[in-house]
Amino acid sequence: MSEKRNALLDTATRLFSQFGFHAVGIDRIILESGVAKMTMYKHFPSKSQLVIDVLSEHRDACAASLAALVGKQREPLDKLRAVFVWHDRRFKAADFHGCLFLNAAAEFHQHDEAVMRVAVERRRDLTDYIASLIAEMTDKRSATRLAKQCLLLIDGATVAAHVSGRTGAAMEAWDIARDLVTVATGPVRN
Repeated sequence: MSEKRNALLDTATRLFSQFGFHAVGIDRIILESGVAKMTMYKHFPSKSQLVIDVLSEHRDACAASLAALVGKQREPLDKLRAVFVWHDRRFKAADFHGCLFLNAAAEFHQHDEAVMRVAVERRRDLTDYIASLIAEMTDKRSATRLAKQCLLLIDGATVAAHVSGRTGAAMEAWDIARDLVTVATGPVRN
């Protein structure tokens, strides 16, 4: 990937995260990235394409970072807990401005199918990932149900952290998730 494309993506990600997708114009991204307008449109023929690429890059980075943290754990419940720890770290980061995917879904709800598709895919991928972790402790059907419940808890924690400043919300959500998993799979040591 070219250095200028990366500069555009990094700048757009930062600005979209902090101010929103619709509030940030192409001219501001060009100005703050130090890239020429022609170069911008060479890499991203439209703002919609830029948003899609920002979300796709962010999805891949989040997935890799999450997998690396989870991969350090051996026990199934510890792996699941790591998902919440990852979110806890994210919520406490100085650059946390909510979930980029939830924000995109809110802003583009009925306006851009391609943007919505990337946001929906990220939600589905995260649910499937959590289900794969829970499947180490129970049957596939129960794992899918529990994964959806865990994601619901993570979404609520994300909103609580973003809107209410409850930076410990991810670990509060973990306490609930652990109880759900314990009830569904039997006693666990964590």
